[in-house]
Amino acid sequence: MEKQYNLTEGIIWKKMIIFFLPILAGNLFQQLYTVVDAVIIGQFAGKDALASIDAIYSLIKLPVNFFVGLSTGATIIISQYLGAGDSRKLSIAVHTAVAFAFTGGLILSVGGILLSPICLHLLKVPNDIYAYTLSYARIYFAGMVMSMTYNIGAGILRAVGDSKTPFYFLVAASATNVLLDLLFVGLFQWHTAGAAFATVLSQLLSVVLVIGALRRTRLPCRIEWKNIRFHRGALHRIFLLGLPGGIQSSLYPVANMMIQSNINSFGINSIAAWAICGKLDFLIWLIVDSFGAAISTFTAQNFGARLYGRIRSGARVCIGMSLVPVLAIAAVLYLACAPLGRLFVNDPEVIELSASIMRFLAPLYVLYIAGEVLSGTIRGTGETFKPMLLTLLGTCACRIFWILFVVPLRRTLKMVILSYPVSWIITSILFIVFYQIYKRKKLSLQCPAT
Repeated sequence: MEKQYNLTEGIIWKKMIIFFLPILAGNLFQQLYTVVDAVIIGQFAGKDALASIDAIYSLIKLPVNFFVGLSTGATIIISQYLGAGDSRKLSIAVHTAVAFAFTGGLILSVGGILLSPICLHLLKVPNDIYAYTLSYARIYFAGMVMSMTYNIGAGILRAVGDSKTPFYFLVAASATNVLLDLLFVGLFQWHTAGAAFATVLSQLLSVVLVIGALRRTRLPCRIEWKNIRFHRGALHRIFLLGLPGGIQSSLYPVANMMIQSNINSFGINSIAAWAICGKLDFLIWLIVDSFGAAISTFTAQNFGARLYGRIRSGARVCIGMSLVPVLAIAAVLYLACAPLGRLFVNDPEVIELSASIMRFLAPLYVLYIAGEVLSGTIRGTGETFKPMLLTLLGTCACRIFWILFVVPLRRTLKMVILSYPVSWIITSILFIVFYQIYKRKKLSLQCPAT
């Protein structure tokens, strides 16, 4: 195992930041797909097109989140095998994960194309934007196999400590996406379908690059075509560890779809304003989620090496490192939300509404940090079922309860949106309490931390 990819040695905060930054940058460029879509569509096709995409954002995230959550079982196993120095089992897990990604992606593509009309009706997408929304959804789902294969390939590289290579590939894919957006939407005037085609083609490029890297790498995760198949034992472990994450990740969009459905009922201005907020605060989620992914891999490698003290220190360091950028970005969003909103649309009513929402949410983003970081820490040890239950209770169940029983008492847009910060604080409290119990039982051996 090359030293530069070994997270079981070295100063924790330095190792964490070196591993975290490429993950953040990669997620940033991946998110750039949707941000660039929004900017170009908003400027060239108007607020109806912008609303068309955001009206089904939660629908699109549903299958993606399930698969990505399920595939975390593979990355945890691979990281633990790397920490334990078991190259044979690591290789078996890698080839099984690639086979699983391609097969799962095909299933999601077919299912998404067929079920899109039903889902759009359930989401109460307004008739004025229904046709645009349907075309975007079907084209996007057609490319799901590329998205899934890339995500598992990038996850494999990150599991062995290489977070830089996936970042380079996303830079290339994101640049391609920008150029194709300008071509298809700006020049050809293909509206939302053009944005969807641009995203799918850029994802195809990222797949070609990541598979090529896994074929050429000298790390233990190198793949051979002839070995790509399902291995029963590895597949069982992937499902055992990954299924709770898949259920958790897929129920996030289910709860959010209920929220989005309520937001849709307030009209196109509300949909567009909420879409702008989602494009402005995306960096908050990227930072915290990237730290969650980093601490999960860090924990898995150190758990495989039985360095329990280093895991506890890593969790504390990760929370502290998350606080600084989140507070800084929240301050910028609070102060500059209106001018930033004009990057997307020129409608005064939409900009005013989005600014009001952002000033309401900005001081509350910090509540999200503890739940995500501690969840990633616990998952890295191989315990995925209990974090799923805590997340379902604190986040999904809380949001559903809020929409069904609290919002009807005072049906306003801000009351609907309040479901988010309420769920953040409840989830964080649950994870703080559980982590204190869990670390005494599972991470209490006094192994020396490097």
